[in-house]
Order: sequence, then structure tokens, then C-alpha cells
Amino acid sequence: MNIGPTGRAGENAALEMFLKNGFELVARNYQTKYGEIDLIVKDKKYLVFAEVKTRTNASLMRGCYAVNFKKKQRLIKTFFVYLKTHHNSLQPRIDVIDIRGHWIVLDEKEDFIVDKLHWFKNAITSNDYEGNW
Repeated sequence: MNIGPTGRAGENAALEMFLKNGFELVARNYQTKYGEIDLIVKDKKYLVFAEVKTRTNASLMRGCYAVNFKKKQRLIKTFFVYLKTHHNSLQPRIDVIDIRGHWIVLDEKEDFIVDKLHWFKNAITSNDYEGNW
């Protein structure tokens, strides 16, 4: 999927947050025919599939509200494709990272500044899925 600079900046900020919390990157922008997972990271206990939603402060709505029913269904299907095709002994979960920030220009270079980052752990579960396994 083709994302814009704000989305890419948000994914970079989320990845940085995960790395600072002891996770390591497994995959970025993992795609299947069902959809895409922005980040897959792991630590000693969890394999985390992260959906990152980034908005500028000018936006009226938080990014996490964009993770609607349809988006959850696509994420869960993509999650299960990954688990079926990759060996894993860690506890999997789906997190949502909600980021708000603003752009600044310093020395003719644009930079995205994160003002708020909310990490919703285990935000999407199998109870959110309404399909056939």
C-alpha cells in the first residue's frame, strides 16, 4: 500500500517506540490479499502485529477511530495468514498505535514531531472477528 509522509512518519515513530521498549522488528508493511499489517515486532514473550494510525493535530478525529469493523476483519485475516505461514512460539497479539503530531521545517527540512502516542495493547482480538476460520 502506498502511504503518505504523515503515515510513514507515524510508522517510524511507532517502530522507534517499540525498539525503545525492547522489541525487535520482524517485518514492515506485511501484505496479503486480505490487507496489510504496518509493523510486526517481537520481544521475549510476544509477537505483536501493529496497526499504526497517524493524524496531524489539525485532524478532527483520532486515528484509532479509523480502525472500524471492516479494517478489523482485514487485520485479523492478515494476522492469521502470517501465523499459518511463519513458525512462531510467541504469544501473538494485535495492537493499535494512535499518533498525533505536527510538521515543522528546520533548515529547509521537514520533520514530523509526535505530540501524543497512545499504545493500545491487544486492541483487536478473535472476539472482533465475524467470519469463518
